[in-house]
Amino acid sequence: MLKILLNAGKSPNLGFAYDLLLFILIFTIDVKIAMTGGQSAGVRSLHTSEASQRLHAGDLTYAYLVGLIEGDGYFSITKKGKYLTYELGIELSIKDVQLIYKIKSILGIGTVSFRERNGLEMVSLRIRDKKHLKEFILPIFDKYPMFSNKQYDYLRFRDALLSDIIYYEDLPKYNRNNDIINSIESIVNASYFPAWLVGFIEAEGCFSSYKLNKDNNYLVCSFDIAQKDADILISAIHKYLSFTVSIYLDKTNCSKLKVTGVRSIENVIKFLQNAPVKLLGHKKLQYLLWLKQLRQIPRYSDKIKIPSNY
Repeated sequence: MLKILLNAGKSPNLGFAYDLLLFILIFTIDVKIAMTGGQSAGVRSLHTSEASQRLHAGDLTYAYLVGLIEGDGYFSITKKGKYLTYELGIELSIKDVQLIYKIKSILGIGTVSFRERNGLEMVSLRIRDKKHLKEFILPIFDKYPMFSNKQYDYLRFRDALLSDIIYYEDLPKYNRNNDIINSIESIVNASYFPAWLVGFIEAEGCFSSYKLNKDNNYLVCSFDIAQKDADILISAIHKYLSFTVSIYLDKTNCSKLKVTGVRSIENVIKFLQNAPVKLLGHKKLQYLLWLKQLRQIPRYSDKIKIPSNY
């Protein structure tokens, strides 16, 4: 199959325009950083006390962040000489540079950095200040726990941080527990699951279209989502969005879910249009281009009310 990902960086019609826009965006941000010592263009970081107030008020943006971190982030404790470094981090493609700065603004803390990884430009946000981790990051992940076994990584991180373990020799050995930490029902019934799911889609979802055969113009649109060592989590998403296709488990224990049917595509659209939070990064652009493609395919447009905006 000839697959055409619906992201602006790979679209033959929009690729050049998007690359130009991305260059202007990164250039503008870089110039602003140089002038402001790290503050991004047009973004005012929240003071941590203001962010804490929003968290306690039930702002579901933080549940979105938990979903994003569960998909693409990490909690780590690393050895630095005889000492330990505690870190919450997330690294994304340079296409999501704006999202990284939005996260920094929402949290009001953290350091943004750039690097090349396997020939790809990457941007990351890292939080290492132990006071910031204790006073703000832990409350977020305590209020909105992760659903997969990554939660074990967080609990180990939390216990060590709150125990003020500073020397590597005092850190207990750790292997992630394989016991299932949640059931499908407990996940889908969590009050913050819809906001969490938007964040997880931001990290692990994909909106695409492709030709079934190179020799014809029959286009199909798909929504894909996957994660390694997360069968229960992907099964919960399967149930919540009322999908009927089977989940594929590959040799690396990665659970993969892909839907192309009209009703399943409609369920994805209804969920994202009515969710309590919105996509904030490059995935938002991918989703908008996907909607545009859907409107041009009678198989979907004749049966689904496809929104004109998001």
